[in-house]
Amino acid sequence: MVQLELDCDVAIVGAGPAGSSAAAFLRLKGVSVTVLEREEFPRFHIGESLLTMSIPALARMGVRLEGASFANLKPGALFMHESSGEQLRVDFSHGLPGTFPHAFQVERAEFDAALARRAGELGASLRFGCAVRSWEEREEAVVLKGDFGELRAKVAIDATGQDALFGRRQRTVEALDRFGRCASFSTFAPVRSETARRCVGNGDILILLVDAGWMWLIPLTQGRVSVGIVERNPKPGLSAEEVLGSTLRDSRFLSDFFAGAEPIQPYRRIANYSYYNARPASRRCLTVGDASAFLDPIFSSGVTVAITTAERLAEAVASAIASGTEPDLSDYREQCRKAYTTFDRLIERFYRPEWVRNVFFSAGKEDRMLREFTAILAGDVWRDDNDVQRMLLGSASRSLTSSA
Repeated sequence: MVQLELDCDVAIVGAGPAGSSAAAFLRLKGVSVTVLEREEFPRFHIGESLLTMSIPALARMGVRLEGASFANLKPGALFMHESSGEQLRVDFSHGLPGTFPHAFQVERAEFDAALARRAGELGASLRFGCAVRSWEEREEAVVLKGDFGELRAKVAIDATGQDALFGRRQRTVEALDRFGRCASFSTFAPVRSETARRCVGNGDILILLVDAGWMWLIPLTQGRVSVGIVERNPKPGLSAEEVLGSTLRDSRFLSDFFAGAEPIQPYRRIANYSYYNARPASRRCLTVGDASAFLDPIFSSGVTVAITTAERLAEAVASAIASGTEPDLSDYREQCRKAYTTFDRLIERFYRPEWVRNVFFSAGKEDRMLREFTAILAGDVWRDDNDVQRMLLGSASRSLTSSA
């Protein structure tokens, strides 16, 4: 057999947080990496709120957000029910022992560019404006093809986020219908009202439960706030501006919050975005981050799970390349399973009003339960001493669609 000449050990499709993190961790282990990204950076992306357990992982790849111009300290999360006035503040420093005490709100365009830049500093070859059109998985390698020509690697990793290149082309992406189905969002500035200072002035994310579903309000730098509404049963035919604009106008609390502020980003709308990839890996084609699964964004788990699992995937791939064997993904798969299942079950419960009222908002009355919820909401989901998490992992999904 003629041996195919390789361009690199690992080709990564996508330079977002999952792809850049995988590239950085692979380079730290001496693996040659080429990253193909179809867009030019920096570029807009939603999803600005990190969880605390991403911060140690970022530090291990040499990315520190303290003092970054695009990052706000995030000490916790404030959950409020608009109609009843019930609320619960989660302080990440009050999690279980070992839970990292704070996170950051980030400007995603600059944050993603910083991660990609770090991967490049570590020696990864980054090629922007290079869209992968097709690929061929051979016995000895994977060949990726596009306008750039061909790229040959021992392993290919799909890190294309919700585009889920490998899964959607192979029709292995299975939609979830039990979470929010449509998100409408924008960014407002300057947000300087007394209501805003009271709720998010210290850097907390605000999760507001409303009749249609829930809303996020994320304080960014320079008086900007990212705001969006996630609807469980959206009305057809309405634009993002109509949905979000009317919500802000019709709510006294939100009108007070955004008094004097105007939208500084276009209104955007995405729908039907929750899914699992039923075939997240083959022999040489793997997936990481949102290319493996994407859940409702209520707990901001996506970026943190992508970064932390990318580190575990890099360990498995680097070991396989060093030994000339097929990657052993058992630890990586278990890490993904535990994270996605934990958040899946918690998200599902958050769409049950009686559970939120009787369990979640009541958690503040019991110190241990609040600490366990705090650990989960911090992304500290790879431990064995959390009774709330054990309950979630042991419960069955109510969904009629398949799950990971």
